[in-house]
Amino acid sequence: MRAVRVVLTLVVFVFVAFAARKLALRWESGKVHVALLPAVLSLAPLIAAAVLLAWGWKQLVAHLVGRQVPTGPAVALNLESQLARYMPGKVGVPVLRMAGADALGVPAITVGSSVFIEILSSEPVGAAVAGALLVSIGGRVVQSLASFEQWGFAAIGVLATATAVLVLVDRRHYPALALRLLKLQGRGPLCPPILPLVHVGYWALWAVHGALVSYAVGADLPTAIASSGLYALAPVVGFMAVPTPAGIGVREAVVSMGLVTQLGSGPALAAAILSRGISLAADVLAWAVSRAVRRRR
Repeated sequence: MRAVRVVLTLVVFVFVAFAARKLALRWESGKVHVALLPAVLSLAPLIAAAVLLAWGWKQLVAHLVGRQVPTGPAVALNLESQLARYMPGKVGVPVLRMAGADALGVPAITVGSSVFIEILSSEPVGAAVAGALLVSIGGRVVQSLASFEQWGFAAIGVLATATAVLVLVDRRHYPALALRLLKLQGRGPLCPPILPLVHVGYWALWAVHGALVSYAVGADLPTAIASSGLYALAPVVGFMAVPTPAGIGVREAVVSMGLVTQLGSGPALAAAILSRGISLAADVLAWAVSRAVRRRR
């Protein structure tokens, strides 16, 4: 498993470098002005979001095994595995976490199951947060929200119900096939109540990042705030594009298409590429800091 972690980590960095080069080739700096301060500030919410997500996953694993797990190694393992999103098929995340399960004193199969459960909470919550922001304040940016408002709140209600099932329904009432596939035993809900709240905070931080990025490429303050929901929606849609590493291309399309009416094609594309580059830097920086802290300890 150690060899698997080394090989996968090397593969991940190859894809990270590939993604960075692809974004650099698409950047046309002469056609748009980027304000440096808000662009740099937009890095902070994503680093905070990565750490918050890692802490929430640690709470989930502790909930599944019925005891505490070490916080430092769990957070570091999660941050390391986030880089594996840049692998096609997104298989690197569960494999890297399972490979590091011994450091947490947790069975690898439980760690693998936790990734799936985390997705069942994170993605619906992300869609709900994005939908709520777009319905409430996004009309200034997304001109086609009239049709979205007709079903947006209903969809948010469905997603909230799905998350509530994870938090409230005892796992013994789940279909037997699901329990066998996830190797789940014991009793109680699959999610600790804190996990959806962590995911709300995680996606809210993505929205803050997005508002700063839009402002950096020339949006006025009301438009920048109104566009924040796009940056929460884009990673959720990108996740659904399973073959693409970290939703590359899909995420940028959602952001740029949402901004093009208000900002024009140049700034809209610049915002999408800038957001991707900053999120990539945040992933690498959070991983590097966690590794340095672990070594110091």
